[in-house]
Amino acid sequence: MGAAERPAGRPAGPRAAGPAGAAPPAPPVRRPAAVLRPHIVNYTGFDTRFTAPRRRLELPTGFVTLVFTFDDGLWVSRGAELATARLRPAAASRALIGGPRTGPVLGVHAGAVHGLEVNMSPLGAHRLFGVPMAHFGQGPVDLAEVLGPGGPRLAERLRDAGGWEARFALLDSVFAARLDRGPAASPEVRGALVRLWADTGPGAPARAGAEAGWSARRLRARFREEVGLPPKAVARLFRLQHALRRLAAGTPPAEVAAACGYHDQAHLGREVKAMTGLPPGRFALLRGGLPPGSALDRVPGRITSVLLPPPG
Repeated sequence: MGAAERPAGRPAGPRAAGPAGAAPPAPPVRRPAAVLRPHIVNYTGFDTRFTAPRRRLELPTGFVTLVFTFDDGLWVSRGAELATARLRPAAASRALIGGPRTGPVLGVHAGAVHGLEVNMSPLGAHRLFGVPMAHFGQGPVDLAEVLGPGGPRLAERLRDAGGWEARFALLDSVFAARLDRGPAASPEVRGALVRLWADTGPGAPARAGAEAGWSARRLRARFREEVGLPPKAVARLFRLQHALRRLAAGTPPAEVAAACGYHDQAHLGREVKAMTGLPPGRFALLRGGLPPGSALDRVPGRITSVLLPPPG
């Protein structure tokens, strides 16, 4: 879910349309307890009721997202072919975990949706969950596997807590108790991630490995363990984020391609379509000029989401 469709508080009836261009009410958002901030970006509540179904395209960001749903009506599908996407209901445990990925996720709800979202870095998720991050790309993950025996009941406990602050405090308690579940991040992996974000040119993974003092094979193995994607996929994802920033700002695609290390405009177009499901021009149109970290986005400083029009 994104902030632009998560007004705080649930109205008694269908949500009334506001003035054109009016900003939506701010959602309940909180940073985690200080001890968790190196690992978790934020907690965000959502509780909305619209008069028609909503479709959101969630883009690759490099972060891990954990979504707890408190009621039915949320469906998701992975894959870049939006016209043929096959939706499935949210898990029976009322929780979805999404690791770092190089393709989009389509989310649909019938108009009303209620729940809570946690965004964390992959290194933070590895520390808190204590499982190899590559595991999150292999299909549905059982909450008991990553959060212990109480994991499957966590969505129910959050739903029944007395308000958003109580829910956020419960999450602080659950995650703080798991700080020693997994190993601390390797300084070499952390440094390589910083390098890959700053370096979008060809050969960036090799330069990151050389800076870490590791062979390509060792860097790849450590990334799969701690990040969930190999270095080349992470570089591709980060390059996409830089390109989306420029496209959303109205920069011509040819200039974006040159600035972000693509071979040419055609290469940019293929990559954006493959990783978001949208051609560059369509992405920019639907994004409407919103900057990274806008009310639509789930993570500060990143372009995470696009609202899609109704099908038809």
